[in-house]
Amino acid sequence: MSSTAPAADRRRVVLDTDLGTDVDDALTLALLLGSPEVELVGITTVYGDTDLRARATSRLLELAGVPGPGVPGGIPVRAGAPTPLSGAEVWWAGHEGSLLGDLRTATTTPPAPGTSAADDAADWLAATAAAAPGEVDLLAIGPLTGVATALRRHPELAGHLRSLVLMGGRWDGARTTDGLLEDEHNLRSDAVAAAEVLTCGAPTVVVGLEITRQVRLEAADVERIAAAGPLGAVLAAQVRQWWEFWDEPWGIPHDPVTALLLVEPGVLELGPPGRVDVDERGAVVHVPDDRGAVRVAVGVDAERAAAAVVRRVLAGCTASRP
Repeated sequence: MSSTAPAADRRRVVLDTDLGTDVDDALTLALLLGSPEVELVGITTVYGDTDLRARATSRLLELAGVPGPGVPGGIPVRAGAPTPLSGAEVWWAGHEGSLLGDLRTATTTPPAPGTSAADDAADWLAATAAAAPGEVDLLAIGPLTGVATALRRHPELAGHLRSLVLMGGRWDGARTTDGLLEDEHNLRSDAVAAAEVLTCGAPTVVVGLEITRQVRLEAADVERIAAAGPLGAVLAAQVRQWWEFWDEPWGIPHDPVTALLLVEPGVLELGPPGRVDVDERGAVVHVPDDRGAVRVAVGVDAERAAAAVVRRVLAGCTASRP
């Protein structure tokens, strides 16, 4: 949450995240903190143990030296919707939060009395957007259960957002050996929510797997992050943990690349507007239509994107805080 840019010039961003599993959510948080163009007004978590995810998020804010929940003027962190609307089983890696110490001591923003976490996060999101119509960008980088819950409770949310920026899906028509359209984790994890969000009418931009897979973080990048203070050390350890989980010596920063749409949009090329069809597996088809509200990334400058991600993550780890 850099203070180097005037508040009026910064984009007001809400982050909806399944932080704790794939390290790219945590890298995205650091990227946003290191982007002077962004005012991070709040964070909601989604999918599975959302309380653990919220506590992990709060701990990362602590490591960054950023005021979080419980601090006057701090960034609120709310545990959101845990259970997919589709009824799909939650996939859990097992290492979530394991490198962040005793998360019972991490503070989160409590729900309103008598309100479930899912409904509280949804109500807060809708109220935040309604208080500043056309000013709030919602960056959703996990399954879309929380966003869909908010839209169900507050359909007017779609008209209040400046933009809805999503990481999800595969949009190039690639098919499996069985002839099925390839799907992707975020949309597959709650296909019902994906269908509702992608047809809600909010101005939406989506970055899919065929784009993010062109960008890589290498070992040298991780070494630079590791040297960037307490947050950098933890992020680097989480990157290595994730690489070991998949037995790969490099990583794909799916979510940070998506976040670049808010701060370095020239790195990505967008296709025309259109509408979206979502099947029961969460596989998607984009149909060009001038009346549609959804645009899909069709190209990326991979070298520039990787450099921008690393530069902004480093800034988020080392920037001085008010």
